[in-house]
Amino acid sequence: MSYIKLHRRLKRWEWYQSSETVHVFIHLLLSANYKPKKWKGIEIKRGELITGRHKLSEATGISEMKIRSCLKHLQLTNEITRKTTKHYTHLTVCNYEKYQG
Repeated sequence: MSYIKLHRRLKRWEWYQSSETVHVFIHLLLSANYKPKKWKGIEIKRGELITGRHKLSEATGISEMKIRSCLKHLQLTNEITRKTTKHYTHLTVCNYEKYQG
């Protein structure tokens, strides 16, 4: 069984009142690799994941348009970085070790 840590300071986070952004961020924490592995020849490190807007929408119940906005919020405040191709998005949770160390 694995788990994630959530610090109480999350309540003071600037996106805390945007429930969809919080939902997406927690989903990313839950979905990010907790140990390195390979996917189709690509090394996915701890704190990273391969996904897409459609997949995130299905998993969270949030529309793809809102997923896009949430990812922009998270990227603007350096919570995540993303590299997008036409087939997938490679997301990195910045400071993953700080959250889950």
